[in-house]
Amino acid sequence: MRRSLGSKPSSTPASKSNGLATTHAGLVFVRRFQNALAKNALLPRGSSILIAVSGGSDSIALLALLARLRNKHGFSLRAAHVNYGLRGRDSERDEILVQKLCAHWGIPLSVHHPNVQPKSNIEERLRIVRYQFFERLRKRYQLDCVVTAHTMNDVAETLLLNLIRGSGSRGLSPFQRLHPSIVRPLVHFRKSDIEHFLTTEKIPFRFDRSNRSKRFTRNRVRHELLPLLETFNPRIIETLARTATVLFQEEKVSRNSADRRA
Repeated sequence: MRRSLGSKPSSTPASKSNGLATTHAGLVFVRRFQNALAKNALLPRGSSILIAVSGGSDSIALLALLARLRNKHGFSLRAAHVNYGLRGRDSERDEILVQKLCAHWGIPLSVHHPNVQPKSNIEERLRIVRYQFFERLRKRYQLDCVVTAHTMNDVAETLLLNLIRGSGSRGLSPFQRLHPSIVRPLVHFRKSDIEHFLTTEKIPFRFDRSNRSKRFTRNRVRHELLPLLETFNPRIIETLARTATVLFQEEKVSRNSADRRA
């Protein structure tokens, strides 16, 4: 298990407070998150929510934020974790941490252990497996939406990946597709801000070592291309995310115009 920078490992969160945060920096981030929900009309009061939790920093932060806002916003929460078993004991430890945190915050958890063999195009097949699981749970428990922990960094990385691969305009506005049951409230935040929140609040999370492997093109974009682009523009992540949003809005206008002409 990896803690955020400078923290000592712990099996449970340091705070058992019913408050929104235990530190000033943590409270500032929680308020920023609340503002993002309001500004972008995400997760109305009283929403029933399925939280996709892998055990990594982003999904653990999302779990913590919604747990702390549950009473204030009248949220009904349930969590879902998929253990593919492809990383041996690391996969088991991911699941154990998610179980501990959900028990700590009193959030019901559903765990799926699919039988998946490591073959070609594994990332796409795993994505299909987990989203099918999330949708089954959403329908079974009659929940309003599934929330995933994609961040501003994910938007920037995916835009670059699709640009490199020669994608059209739809691929250049990643995570902007309108889907009635999927909500991504963390796309308005950088990963560094999210990890700082976990650090200051002493909330444990897991680190997937495969995220460092240069075998995956996304990791090369994350660890080689983006740092290089930051030497030209220190706010390149925000710039790329904003570009993705602009492209989506332009495509939406174009599509609506075409529908009216039809």
